[in-house]
Amino acid sequence: MSSSARNEASDGRARMLQARRELYRSALVEAAEVEFAAAGYDGVKVQSIARRAGVSLATFYAAFPGKWEVFRAVQEDRLAILMREVGSAVMAARTSFDRLRLGIEGYLRFHIEHPNFLKMQLREHVPWGTTDELRTPEQTRAWEAGLQMLIAAFRSGMAEGLLEPDDPELCARTATAMSQVRLVRWIDRGMADDVESVVGAAMRQFVRTFVRLERQADVLVGL
Repeated sequence: MSSSARNEASDGRARMLQARRELYRSALVEAAEVEFAAAGYDGVKVQSIARRAGVSLATFYAAFPGKWEVFRAVQEDRLAILMREVGSAVMAARTSFDRLRLGIEGYLRFHIEHPNFLKMQLREHVPWGTTDELRTPEQTRAWEAGLQMLIAAFRSGMAEGLLEPDDPELCARTATAMSQVRLVRWIDRGMADDVESVVGAAMRQFVRTFVRLERQADVLVGL
């Protein structure tokens, strides 16, 4: 076998091994999300994650050093998707209200479409209005980025005369809390409400809470 042929064979094996590692990692992250949703961080053992993923403990430890690392991997993967989807939609919006609308709608849609991830967050039993007790740096970074996005949009909406004048940061935190309470209610009601009804109700509440009274009718018609 020539040197180039040996190199190609070696590269092929390396690609196969990398693909296998990525497959195992993905399976373990998916399994961990389900387990953490059901029992919370403290109630989960790595054995249950490996069992749900259909792999051995040796395979688990080849992918992750322990429970903390796979928990962080779930947070990192899901929050990266959330921030990418919501961030791209918000950046493409032309008005401050559209930035707020798309940010809130995207946040709600993502969590409704990923109910196990939502349940993971609820299992943490921390106040969602602050970063002080968030467990991972991934959660803190995503929270801060989302908050700053909302603050900027609220500030613009107030400057344009669309929104009631107030503290933009307080309004951003309040709007986030309103969305989170709505998600908790969705879980409590057995996740029976479809995403469009949840999003529609949330946006109507948003308009009634933050938009100037004389502008509300026009904004509601456009929803």
